[in-house]
Amino acid sequence: MRLERFAFGLRLRTLPFERLSVMREGMAMQTTFSGTTAYDFNANTTSKSPVMGGGLAFEFRLAKRVRLSSELLFHRLRYESSTATYWGKDDPATGNDDRTQSSVREQTKARLWDLPVLVHYRGLRSSGPLSHVWVGAGVAGRTISTIRTKAEIKKPDGSSSVQYNATAPARRTLAGIVVALGLRFVDDMNIKVMPEIRFTRWSGSTFSSFTTRSPRSQLEFGVSFLR
Repeated sequence: MRLERFAFGLRLRTLPFERLSVMREGMAMQTTFSGTTAYDFNANTTSKSPVMGGGLAFEFRLAKRVRLSSELLFHRLRYESSTATYWGKDDPATGNDDRTQSSVREQTKARLWDLPVLVHYRGLRSSGPLSHVWVGAGVAGRTISTIRTKAEIKKPDGSSSVQYNATAPARRTLAGIVVALGLRFVDDMNIKVMPEIRFTRWSGSTFSSFTTRSPRSQLEFGVSFLR
């Protein structure tokens, strides 16, 4: 079979585990005191990010069983968060919370771009099932773009407003270390199919604010199709 030095195609991936994806969910409650007044603070973040992403894939043959692989991957990041502060006295005779309160409800959307570069080795055996095993390691870069935020603010006097100031990320760009394990199949048309599991450890969190935190560890399942 003819060995081509360069191949390109598509990669699809899924991040099925929320705590090992692009945004994790969180909840927090705390009480502080100013004099004799107690302030109850509640916050929570819910991830709305899709589990699927993908992009372009490239491969360069370094040796018969060694490949340099790279992709440009796109993933949407979405989350909703809310914070509320309560203080004052609550009338136990009513079923409502009569304390003074202020709150912020935020909806944020953004785009993540990942650029992993890995060296892959194929074939732990020259024949049999192990000849299809595909292991790799390398580095990755990540950047965030097109951040859009809608914040609904309720004030203690009962008035409300809406703001559209984009939430600032803790880190706009990140670096990471990647390890991979998968399989590699090549058919008679020289189409390469590579299902794979990858683990990435990022240098920081894209968002890192109280309950709104991006995981530093990422686990993904993907498949590449190259020609």
